[in-house]
Amino acid sequence: MTTLKETFITVDGVETRVLTGGKIGSPKMVLLHGGAPGLSPYCGGTHLWGSALLDALSRSMQIIVPDLLASGGTAIGEGPLTIDRMIAHAKGVIAATSAGDKVHVVGHDLGGMVALSLALTAPQLLAALTIVSSQAAAPTGDGVENLTLLAPPRPLWSRESQVWAYDRLSYSHHHITNELIEASVAAAHKGGHLKSVRSEASTWDNDLFISILRAKSRFFKAAREGDIQVPTQVIWAKNDPLVTIDHGLWLYRIIAGKQRAAHFHLINRSGNFPFREQPEEFSRVLKAFQSGLSG
Repeated sequence: MTTLKETFITVDGVETRVLTGGKIGSPKMVLLHGGAPGLSPYCGGTHLWGSALLDALSRSMQIIVPDLLASGGTAIGEGPLTIDRMIAHAKGVIAATSAGDKVHVVGHDLGGMVALSLALTAPQLLAALTIVSSQAAAPTGDGVENLTLLAPPRPLWSRESQVWAYDRLSYSHHHITNELIEASVAAAHKGGHLKSVRSEASTWDNDLFISILRAKSRFFKAAREGDIQVPTQVIWAKNDPLVTIDHGLWLYRIIAGKQRAAHFHLINRSGNFPFREQPEEFSRVLKAFQSGLSG
């Protein structure tokens, strides 16, 4: 297994945990994890990606894997937690770690919205974009409310609660390892997550939730009026209980209408975490897209 180096950097005054490593001189890839602090019933962080995927990717490229704002070992910083602050923080991480090179940004779930926003607002930083099973980035329709995560066990973010959440979001439980649960429970007790929980009363009044909706509106306005300047790959999971295949296809169609180098891939036998449930297939699809761009 490839050992990644853990470092702490300061980005706009926020202590930020980052894992780095991989093949020196190869293309650089930044992985932005999912999980919305204070909203998702599991605690996000670098641990979500899983050692199998990170090990596979680090054999052929340099990888940069941060804990996003208020997740894992990264602090929340000053002011309300919003998607705009998360985007600015991700830009700062890239600037501090990429040595000026363009990077391939991969974003899952909320990280997918952050990554998409980076492609729209700072395309000069990106060589490519991959959006993975992202409810945050997908078009919002008028369908029936998704009840997958309704009524989680209490207390929230306890071990029992997070095991329940991962099980509900997965096609198979085999990837729900003790390592994943221990890291998720540890993240629940760190300062960034604790402050994100204490600062909000309900979902509908939550600054992050409201800012995600605004970011969606900005994206669809930008997609109608301008080009998506970064080659983009959309990876979706066939058995994702949170977002349908149609959500992923419509996201792809919107992007492909402005960006000719757009690809859509569907991974079978996987829920919301295809990079954990099918790491070999996910890695193959990701590397094929990277190789196609460089070739």
